[in-house]
Amino acid sequence: MLRLVCSVGLSLILASFVVAEEPALNQPPKGFQQLFNGKDLTGWKGLVANPKKRAEMSQEELSKAQASADESMRAHWQAKDGVLVFDGKGQSLCTAKDYADFEMYVDFKIKEAGDSGIYVRGSPQIQIWDPGNKKPNPNGVGSGGLYNNKNNPSEPLVTADNPIGEWNTFFIRMIGDRVTIKLNGKLVTDDVVLENYWERDKPVYRTGQIELQNHGNTLYFRNIYIRELVTPEQLAKIEETLPAEPRVEPKQKHNVLVFTRYHGYRHSSIPVGAMAVKMLGEKTGVFDARITNDLTMLAPETLADYDAIVMVNTTGPWIKPRDEDIAKLAAAGQEMTKEDAEKMFRESLLNFVSSGKGLVGFHAASDANYHWEDFGKLIGGYFHGHPWHEKVGIKVDNPEHPLMNAFGGENFTIVDEIYQFRDPYSRDALHVLLSLDVDNTNMAKKGIHRKDSDFAVSWVRKWGDGRVFYSSLGHREEIYWNPQMLKFYLDGIQFALGDIDGPTAPSGTE
Repeated sequence: MLRLVCSVGLSLILASFVVAEEPALNQPPKGFQQLFNGKDLTGWKGLVANPKKRAEMSQEELSKAQASADESMRAHWQAKDGVLVFDGKGQSLCTAKDYADFEMYVDFKIKEAGDSGIYVRGSPQIQIWDPGNKKPNPNGVGSGGLYNNKNNPSEPLVTADNPIGEWNTFFIRMIGDRVTIKLNGKLVTDDVVLENYWERDKPVYRTGQIELQNHGNTLYFRNIYIRELVTPEQLAKIEETLPAEPRVEPKQKHNVLVFTRYHGYRHSSIPVGAMAVKMLGEKTGVFDARITNDLTMLAPETLADYDAIVMVNTTGPWIKPRDEDIAKLAAAGQEMTKEDAEKMFRESLLNFVSSGKGLVGFHAASDANYHWEDFGKLIGGYFHGHPWHEKVGIKVDNPEHPLMNAFGGENFTIVDEIYQFRDPYSRDALHVLLSLDVDNTNMAKKGIHRKDSDFAVSWVRKWGDGRVFYSSLGHREEIYWNPQMLKFYLDGIQFALGDIDGPTAPSGTE
């Protein structure tokens, strides 16, 4: 009897461990939202043609076609026990709304010879494929490649699929026209341009629906979550407020690296600010921009291709390499420790700027790398609290400076999170452009540390032969569709690139 009780007790304990290890179905991680609720097809619609053909339809034609597609969807896609199941007939399933830049998780399961994919912004496709199926690729390539690419990589870096019949998990990041994909935790597509299958002479559409592709197989999906990085509405606001042309013609077409890596606090405005910079370059023709959070892009051989770096809210000790950075370096033939890698990245950045290139920092670019003294000197100072997040007055310190053109040389007001700075900040090292107008700001706030009323907001400096432009404005998303700020930031970037000359003599020595 005792043996039976013990056996039953042990079985219950083991069962409890098994249950505890099962992931909760359709419960999104922090910051993500459900695309599939596990119960029905709410938020989804049937597929109507392709983006090009849909754009050519009248509203009446589109409505009629959508009604027919939705009827077919309900016949062949069903929610069963928290899983989205396709019976192998009918057409693809599409999100009811469009998306711009996003991060996404999706679990999928296929049968033998299974073939499917994820269309992002209505464009094919992130491949789902049985690695054992040797057609059309005799090497049996697995899932996660960009199957329809012709000019950019199309195959996954590694085959990371679980055995057929088991669940797999995609992590997908779509920023601009570039896609990064992890399959079951392994990097399979690394920041690759997704080509426009429907109109080969154009880049992939900025916005569009997400589709679960039909390919005549029984398919299973679950745990479909999304985090919008930049929404279609935000893109439209940026587009509406971009300057039509640069105030100063560029000396040449430049390449700019928009760096978004952070460690710790994540500003939700990072992707919005990064995309605003990219769109500034595209609209004005001043520069081409690549957005990245990849530390290995700061290796000297890679930085050599760029003329300036724009750091958008790069909080925390981001210069410290992570395991994935070391693995990527090793894959490129550079075996090194984290300590050696950090030293390389430090030297590379400092040398990049001092050699005559440019550095631009927005907002939390100064709230970073406190353990690295030279970085504080390079950026111009370290964050020391933000007493204000409200409407404040901003003083134009040097109305004659060419970077003050966006404001007409006049003081202004703005709503944003306002920083104060500590050493190595000093007007003896920096040319201050903007500062807090203390006569038009609430100075009764808690947490004000400076007693000299010197609350700089933006500055420039020389670093060797290079140029640094910094502005602490840029916490809030709407800063990046403020027309004055976009003009100011374009001028600041062009200053860093060497297109615009202006005083850099320290304000304390003038």
